[in-house]
Amino acid sequence: RLLWVGVLGLVLAAARPVVIKLGTVAPDGSPWQQLLKEMNQEWTRISGGAVTVRVYPGGVLGDETDLVKKMRIGQLHAVALSGAGMEHLEEAVTCLQLPLMFDSYEELDFVRDRVAPLLEARMAKKGYVVLNWSDAGWVMFFTKTAAQKPDDIRRMKLFTAATDSRTLELYKAAGFKPVPLATTDMQSGLTTGMIDAFDVPPLLALLNQWFPSAPNMVDLKWAPLVGATVVTTKVWETIPAEQRTPMAAVARELGIKYRARIRQMSEEAVGAMQKRGLNVVKLDDAAKAAWRKEAETVWPKLRGTLCPADVFDQVKSLRDTFRAQAGKGG
Repeated sequence: RLLWVGVLGLVLAAARPVVIKLGTVAPDGSPWQQLLKEMNQEWTRISGGAVTVRVYPGGVLGDETDLVKKMRIGQLHAVALSGAGMEHLEEAVTCLQLPLMFDSYEELDFVRDRVAPLLEARMAKKGYVVLNWSDAGWVMFFTKTAAQKPDDIRRMKLFTAATDSRTLELYKAAGFKPVPLATTDMQSGLTTGMIDAFDVPPLLALLNQWFPSAPNMVDLKWAPLVGATVVTTKVWETIPAEQRTPMAAVARELGIKYRARIRQMSEEAVGAMQKRGLNVVKLDDAAKAAWRKEAETVWPKLRGTLCPADVFDQVKSLRDTFRAQAGKGG
């Protein structure tokens, strides 16, 4: 009888539904939230209803730092983060977001595809599984008054995320005037004059309606903002292995599918904002050279501090390889 009770207990434990609590600051209805919704539908199908993802969007559980803390103590099982949040899990992700390291998505994809296994291995050692990689588009500077060169931005009060002390110090060291605020205080900061400028991808400036308060955008792809969906290994391994393989595959496929969609939406966001008064400030050759010099001056400060030296070197080497191959090809 005791044997049967034990067997029954194992059967019930195996049949118990797995509910994965996932937090994100991505707005409800945004493409990032739609990705998670579709992933939940696919996982429910694959598992026959045994696995569901309960998504908490729009930062209802806090900013990205809060979400990471909640995942570490088990209040959340998974997170969908931008690169800014990912840095709190694995600092090497910063190496994919270096200022002016990449000129195109093709360069970024070439490098990320080859560095991702290393980043994922580093995350695995910390107890996390990367389900997919995503983007939020190119980070651009939005300003109250039109700006062309780095010195124009230096005269302004520039938003930085209150939770991102390393970027704050970096901007200070480069002679900027960073003002740390919660992202949720961006609009009030612009309205009250606490800040005059911010740097985010255009799609976020549009979705959050920040651009009317800073209606000038510098036409410069400062850096890509990458992202990822991550689950704790502890919870992931409660799912039967035969289900994990197809679930992981569909999560990757959705990451690629939505990455293309988000990039297109980011391009379209600029046009949509221009129709509502956004001024896109084109840069002349002198301005472009000034920004290039700015970035390359910053790189040595990032290498070995915000970005591990070995990963920095690998990223730059891979980028140079891509450019050499592209040059040969045309």
